[in-house]
Amino acid sequence: MSGFEVYNSAGALTIDSTNKSILTGSVKGMGTLTDQGYYTGFTCAFGNGGALGSLNANTITNRNTSQYWFQIQTNGGWCFPGASMFQPGIGRFMTSTHTATPVSGYLDVYNASGSLIWSAASAGTMPRIRDFFTVPAATDLSTAITVTTSFADPWFCWSQCPGNLSDDGVTIGYSGLVIRRNSSTSFSLQYVSKNQKTYRQAMGSNGLSIALASFTGY
Repeated sequence: MSGFEVYNSAGALTIDSTNKSILTGSVKGMGTLTDQGYYTGFTCAFGNGGALGSLNANTITNRNTSQYWFQIQTNGGWCFPGASMFQPGIGRFMTSTHTATPVSGYLDVYNASGSLIWSAASAGTMPRIRDFFTVPAATDLSTAITVTTSFADPWFCWSQCPGNLSDDGVTIGYSGLVIRRNSSTSFSLQYVSKNQKTYRQAMGSNGLSIALASFTGY
């Protein structure tokens, strides 16, 4: 069917016949990190970069067609996801993709061109966006804040997280979001910067919203 729309209890459009749904790919481990302990000059409210290492390039691939989600499973574990820097062994990745086609089944939804973009048969393989890490516009995230999620053990959309680290061999620069898990429903966020743009310089008066999902069976 086309011309189809479904809204959730909060009044947000969740399914329609224009936008193709993304489908779950696979779980991926963090792998062996590199350069662990090197960037001690990176500091935030949760510690310094000596606790972090960088992801191997073969851990995260096909970023043009895949979205990546990360689940921190360890209380006290933190990361600088936008710069691909993590504490070892604290969590796992999930991929999703917008290029895969849903399986035809009950309640097929087609776009105006006749392409299948959603089906009830594939609904269980789609990320379920259930909440957000929300930073209100009035908040200056250079100071860490703590947020509570509406469900336990969320996967946050790593692909949405700003972050950059530069190193010319003498001076490092960095900016972006760091995230720490306090408990299964409590997380702390901070935007850190050095020799790069501050939160207000980068974001202006805007807020920040990072999608949180659950995946059937995980």
